[in-house]
Amino acid sequence: MGLLDKALKAVADVAGDALSGAASGLKGEWTQNRLITLAAQPDDLDQLKAAVDVTDPGSVAAYWLYSVMALTADYDIGMSMMKYLFADIEPFGRGYTEGGKSGKAGLDPFFLDRIKDDDYRWLPRAYFEGSSASNGFHPATPLAVQLYYNKPNTETINSQTLSQLGRLNIVYYVKSHAAGAQVNIDVSKFDGSDRFYVTNGTASSGLFYDQRSALTAEARQKLWS
Repeated sequence: MGLLDKALKAVADVAGDALSGAASGLKGEWTQNRLITLAAQPDDLDQLKAAVDVTDPGSVAAYWLYSVMALTADYDIGMSMMKYLFADIEPFGRGYTEGGKSGKAGLDPFFLDRIKDDDYRWLPRAYFEGSSASNGFHPATPLAVQLYYNKPNTETINSQTLSQLGRLNIVYYVKSHAAGAQVNIDVSKFDGSDRFYVTNGTASSGLFYDQRSALTAEARQKLWS
């Protein structure tokens, strides 16, 4: 296969992905890797509601990451943001559990400890662009997050829920700039609504997975300065 053939095939593959997404109800632009810049850095729930575009799954996923990070600054504000973005569709065995059969709301005790511990509570901010060990994992502003389209997971979940339940899904994953951890964020909307919600409870707890191996002595000194 010549260089031109390869170039044409690559274009065809991208177009095919877009057509596949459109056929399932997903806009082609959503089914690509996306860099989302947050238009604002909300200080409370009302500001979050004004900033997030709930008709765009990428915006919902990016502000979900922001909301989890907000937990480490103010639990009540962060939790209110998460509740606004999260759809309670099933009980989760770990991580974020808003209602469901468990009757609980919030984060499991293990992760509650982590959001209060300086050795762990920096972890969510490592998923934003510009975070690195050299700057103590302080993200650049305006805040931005790279979303990676998880095509296999998206297609699998839609095959299970789209026709049976009328639930359209898209799965992105985010990568940490600490030790490279990857966390899926599932975003869904339901028949009769244009609004997307986060529907994966572990999309919160996963952001606190231990990556302290990335903390050099220099990075540790800069974490909170």
